[in-house]
Amino acid sequence: MLETILVLGGSSSGKSEIAEELAKELESSYNCEVFYLATGVNCDREFAARIKKHQERRPRHWHTIEEPRCLAKVLQNWPHQPSVVLVDSIGTWVTNLIYGEDGQEERPWSAEREEACLQEVRGFISTWSELSGGLIMVADEVGLGIVPEYPEARLFRDMNGRINQMLAEAADRVYFVMAGIACCIKGGTAR
Repeated sequence: MLETILVLGGSSSGKSEIAEELAKELESSYNCEVFYLATGVNCDREFAARIKKHQERRPRHWHTIEEPRCLAKVLQNWPHQPSVVLVDSIGTWVTNLIYGEDGQEERPWSAEREEACLQEVRGFISTWSELSGGLIMVADEVGLGIVPEYPEARLFRDMNGRINQMLAEAADRVYFVMAGIACCIKGGTAR
């Protein structure tokens, strides 16, 4: 059996810290290993500093797997049963899916590219039935602000929102984090 949790929040809301606390609780509850599935790609100094901050905060005995796009592929035939898998972050994964393997922003967006992104998400969700333990996903909520000025930003906002909806529907529990406080909005109690 797999317990699935989506931790949703704005930038610097404390969502990663909440997800890490949940991972520690599940690690203890299931008496199993934790795997941190990192979707970020070190692309500049600022992002490198963010990655380092996350790494320093995590317990050293947790395992890190870096995978920017193919989450389903990583979890297919997952040998660590039960285990806790913490995916951080879905927003970065969405960006990686939008820009594809080569990171090309200039390619025109199309219905085919959109469907390919959504199919990757469906594939990720379908792997959940093969897992036992816990799966925690950290996701960015970007739809609460103003409409972005640039088409690429609107594309990301819309795809991120759709993917968050798909993951929230499939998850057992969903937390919304504001100012470091997690409010359970699906399947559980407040933290």
